[in-house]
Amino acid sequence: MIIVEKMEESQRKLNDHISSMVSSLHKNYLRKIYGDTFNCSYKCTEDESLDPVRFHECVERCSNKITRAEELMRHEMEQVQDRLLRCIRSCEDKAKDNSDKDKMRMQSGFETCVVGCANEILQLLPKVEAKLSDQLKNKSW
Repeated sequence: MIIVEKMEESQRKLNDHISSMVSSLHKNYLRKIYGDTFNCSYKCTEDESLDPVRFHECVERCSNKITRAEELMRHEMEQVQDRLLRCIRSCEDKAKDNSDKDKMRMQSGFETCVVGCANEILQLLPKVEAKLSDQLKNKSW
């Protein structure tokens, strides 16, 4: 298999694993939190004693947990993306350091390095998913 195909395959695997992880977390945790948010908000609509300001505060309070859960997910995914980009930048630096050598060899080295970055992130994803699962299970945040 040529290097470009390996890069494309690594990218597909990485995208598939990330999509699967996000779907699993959504199904197992976020949907329940959304449901709790909607139920809580509905109770606010049933309380006719609330003036508009208190009604808005009630609905906001109900939304706090899902807002924090979504922020947690966004933050962790940014961390994964940042780690991948740092690795790729390191590959670029290595390629530039070897720029006086054969261009094909330099490109091949870069592409191999990028495949290694994707594989590194693939190995990291189960830990990210476990961390997010633990945090999303925690009812006190």
